[in-house]
Amino acid sequence: MTAAARIYERAPIWAQHLIVSAYGARLRYLRYGRAQQAALDTLEKSQWLTSEELRRLQLDRLNAQLERARSVPLYQDRGGVPKSLNSLDELTSLPILRKDDLRLAGRRTVATDVASDKLLEIHTGGTTGKPLTVYCDRAVLQRNFAFFERFKKWAGIRQGMRVATFGGRIIVPPAQSRPPYWRHNLANNALLLSSYHLSPSTIGSFTDRLASFRADMLEGYPSSLAPIARHVLQTGRTDIRPRAVITSSETLEPEVRVLFERAFACPVYDQYGSAEMVAFVAQCEHGRYHVSPEFGVIEILRDDLTPAKAGEIGQIVATGFINPIMPLIRYATGDLASRVEGPCRCGRAFPALDRIEGRRDDVIVTPEGRWVGRLDPIFKAVSSIYETRIIQDAVDHVRVEAVVDGEFTPQQEAVLMNELRNRLGPSMRIDIVRVRELPRTAAGKLRSVVNLIRS
Repeated sequence: MTAAARIYERAPIWAQHLIVSAYGARLRYLRYGRAQQAALDTLEKSQWLTSEELRRLQLDRLNAQLERARSVPLYQDRGGVPKSLNSLDELTSLPILRKDDLRLAGRRTVATDVASDKLLEIHTGGTTGKPLTVYCDRAVLQRNFAFFERFKKWAGIRQGMRVATFGGRIIVPPAQSRPPYWRHNLANNALLLSSYHLSPSTIGSFTDRLASFRADMLEGYPSSLAPIARHVLQTGRTDIRPRAVITSSETLEPEVRVLFERAFACPVYDQYGSAEMVAFVAQCEHGRYHVSPEFGVIEILRDDLTPAKAGEIGQIVATGFINPIMPLIRYATGDLASRVEGPCRCGRAFPALDRIEGRRDDVIVTPEGRWVGRLDPIFKAVSSIYETRIIQDAVDHVRVEAVVDGEFTPQQEAVLMNELRNRLGPSMRIDIVRVRELPRTAAGKLRSVVNLIRS
């Protein structure tokens, strides 16, 4: 645990609200500003371009990224990239870039003309538990959030509306055993609720606070929102009525979507993106998953790297346009999806996906009955871990299988154990086991969380 985390955990709750708000103000400064507004204004217009106009726009932006890639040591090490392409179809002639390539390259993924003092770092554990650092600057972050703001407008949400969020950050100390299990981000009019304190005994306090907060938007992982929705239906509550529910970071199953629609009596919008900022996919007003063509190019490929047919599941390989600091060309995201063809009733000529697969983390149930869904934040704390899988094989026991890349010191193991303990609680027995490799599913995915006792 860092010194800052210790200070936060020991602070009184009123001070934690202020700390969360100060951090929220910092994020708002980074994510919003002139660049974000300018990008949003452009996106409001470009969403109505024809398919041919969008392809020309994509080709121009692709060639701009190829030009940037020529000054990146990683691509120089790999033999360079062409000066330009004549069509999007020629993109398939370029090699695939994988997460392992980025991890090994480190700062060699950054263009050489970028000043170090301008760099921002984004750390992600991803769905496979492999830690990765993504480099960008403030302008890139603002362009990224312009797409999210356009998506929220599709859902009827405007900037400044009240938002209630379940996320992966620890905003409530793990040892806290009574409400409030949330903190207020006053800078962004947001209520941040702890995903790690959900249990049958606490669920009522969560729904009471959501009812009094009256959020316009409810967002979070499906695995965190589902217990709330079930409790709402079981108790017959009708006082939690957001304008929209927005989900991300996990696969939204059809039955869970129906659950949310019944519980909250509002539309549900799912969104897919990545910390690497290579793709942005979101549902429009009519429920279709649209690929934002201004954000990048998405390919859906079979295992042999040939294009998958419409309706056929394949891996997502994406080329991002918005980050010239760390241009990623044909990046294999590790996620799966299938394409769908034909026009959408919304009138946008965007490419579309039928389903997004691959982020099927199980939910760990602690001995106290708490549900713990997303666990990938723990892998950010230990850089020497290559990938991990967490298996719950008893009510009070989990086994963490870790593939180690380099030295895994007792101190690092202690850090990892502390991160796990913070989320799984004092009653869970935890074993960390080093393994040479982890098995994949038939679809080539690694299930990073597996619950063997969950019914």
